[in-house]
Formats: sequence, C-alpha cells, structure tokens
Amino acid sequence: MTRKHTYLLLTLLFSLLFVALVAAGSYLLSIQSKAYGIAAFLFAFSAAFGQIICLALYLRRVSHEKWLKQTQK
Repeated sequence: MTRKHTYLLLTLLFSLLFVALVAAGSYLLSIQSKAYGIAAFLFAFSAAFGQIICLALYLRRVSHEKWLKQTQK
C-alpha cells in the first residue's frame, strides 16, 4: 500500500471516528452522563484534527509526486 492510500484510509478512519464520537457524546449527554459526554466531544475534536492532518499529508504527497514528474521530464 502506498503512502497516498494510507493517508486516504486514515482520513476515512478519522472521519468515521469523529461521527461515532459525536453520536456517543450526544447520547451520553442525553442520559445525564455529563463528564463522559464532554470527554467524547473533546475526543471528537481531536479526531477532526487528525482528519485535517491526514488530508494535508495526502495533498502534500500528491503535489510532491507531481513535482517529481515535472522535474524528470
């Protein structure tokens, strides 16, 4: 598996993790479990940052490969 595929899979993983943690946080807040609900939301925001970082690394890799193609011509 190439780095591009790895970054895309990690972006997908962090996206699904974000959705799951937001849903879990909402549920936990609705059953009056405030501490765990807030913790789930904080972890969800961490997952969002991970998603952004993986997407940035993917875009960096794509641009690097395009640059290598141009320099080899």
